[in-house]
Amino acid sequence: MKPTAYMYYVAIVCPPNVDEKVLHYKNWMKEQFDCIVALKSPAHITMIPPFWLEETRQETLLQTLASFESPLQELEIILDGFSHFGKRVLFIQVKKNLLLSGIKKQTEDHFIKTFSHTIRPDERDFHPHITIANRDLSPSAFTKAWEYLSGKEFGETFATKTISLLKLIDRKWQLIGQKDWVALILCASFFFTSFSR
Repeated sequence: MKPTAYMYYVAIVCPPNVDEKVLHYKNWMKEQFDCIVALKSPAHITMIPPFWLEETRQETLLQTLASFESPLQELEIILDGFSHFGKRVLFIQVKKNLLLSGIKKQTEDHFIKTFSHTIRPDERDFHPHITIANRDLSPSAFTKAWEYLSGKEFGETFATKTISLLKLIDRKWQLIGQKDWVALILCASFFFTSFSR
């Protein structure tokens, strides 16, 4: 009997106050155009896109998440207005940031070491964003929605040092693990330096 497989992805998940503001626009898309796919995930910036994995390997996946570390300290994320990919994806723009791109690359490299047959390097340019509507957005709905959203402003800033692992359960993405990426050795070094003065 073939083992059961699930879909997973790795992301920076927005804090609740930002998620609530993003949810307002996701719900508007649902009410106006019956777009519901984006409602299945919390507001997030994708680090590793969805991939299939046998559930028997989930514990290894969680251990890989738990072992992720980066020398980067807290990262500032700036959200600035709405944009789109063609006529099929509407999103909130994330200001380009070399440190964010660095965390994306470090995350990808870390997980590929253990899951090279499942997770592949992303060959596309990294374009961080927070999705408002995607796969169930029709071209006609896009035109009307963009006419509305292009006249709106969206500006939020938050700091993070956490990556998250999500799993598709009953057609909804559930958060199953989180990890602060700051290396413990750096924290310990700071602690002892501070108290030895």
